[in-house]
Amino acid sequence: MQTIRRYLFRQLSSAIALVLLVFLGLLFFLDMLNQLSNSGHGFAASMLMVALQIPSRAYDVLPIAVITGTVYVMAGLAASSEFTILRMAGLSPRTALLQLLGFGLLCSALVFTMGEFVAPAAQRMQAALQARTPGGQFGTAPNAGIWVRNREGPDDDQMINIGRVGSDGELHDLRIYVLDDSAHLLRTVRAASASYQSGGLWVMHDVRTVSLPTGSTGDVRTASAPLQDWRTSVSPSMLDALVLSPQDMSVFDLWRYISHLRANGQSVQRDELEFWRKMLYPLSGVIMMMLALPFAYLHARSGQISWKVFAGIMLGVSFILLNTLASRLGLVANWPVWLAVALPYLLYGSAAMGFFLWRVQRH
Repeated sequence: MQTIRRYLFRQLSSAIALVLLVFLGLLFFLDMLNQLSNSGHGFAASMLMVALQIPSRAYDVLPIAVITGTVYVMAGLAASSEFTILRMAGLSPRTALLQLLGFGLLCSALVFTMGEFVAPAAQRMQAALQARTPGGQFGTAPNAGIWVRNREGPDDDQMINIGRVGSDGELHDLRIYVLDDSAHLLRTVRAASASYQSGGLWVMHDVRTVSLPTGSTGDVRTASAPLQDWRTSVSPSMLDALVLSPQDMSVFDLWRYISHLRANGQSVQRDELEFWRKMLYPLSGVIMMMLALPFAYLHARSGQISWKVFAGIMLGVSFILLNTLASRLGLVANWPVWLAVALPYLLYGSAAMGFFLWRVQRH
């Protein structure tokens, strides 16, 4: 049985790696054309920018590569009668299912590693590279900046707008709007830049403060200072996470960001949805293996392998599409977040297991 396991794992690994390489090569070519046509970077800089997108692309297409490569191997073994020989050698349906589930867990671990560590790090490197270009900045839209809400106390509800974040982590064109408990504007603070020191302390440079009257009488007071301390719970690590969109964050960064939003009374439903999607997405490797195994029990000639591979690709694509659609429908229908995200996994996993048992009992 150990020999059969090694044989299957070697066949599956080489097929999945080849399919993944083809997908990434095609995406790299398309991204390269888009980068060269829409940016003013040179060829070398564009190639580096696109290369840093490869981990994110691999994270997205790995489940489809898993089911495509596995269907190709299973269908090929069935067409050449090798799978029949393996069954005669002791590969029972239960053992075959356990072997593929074990390999699926390895694929899930790879998907988790890509999404939790490799892809976010590559995206931050790409953002830093973008910020070093002339006029570049960290992932913020022109004239919009980054908006952050931070509640420091009952009369210190801060709405913070950061024009851009430099590659060294320094904040530029900083605006702070301080509100009271009734959402009345108390004062505004504008600083040309701010640099982080330690322990939640920022030092703002070239600061101008405007304090508004709190009652029916009073004067508007203005003050200027070359330097001013600013203590806040907004840290560079949190801003570093904000450079990425929620789908590009790691699970830990996304959880920390959701905690910050919840502590400041902001809506977290969309971010929770992305959190659960990233938590369950690695299980797609196991689901893809379960979907591919029944193809080994569909006896056909080798000429029909291409149709099986095409069917495998469509199954993988439909799973990804349903995963996105169910989460969006969950928002509209106000379903529990975990249920909206888990629904495609439950449906496809149940369907795959049901079809597998039906094929085994029939043959």
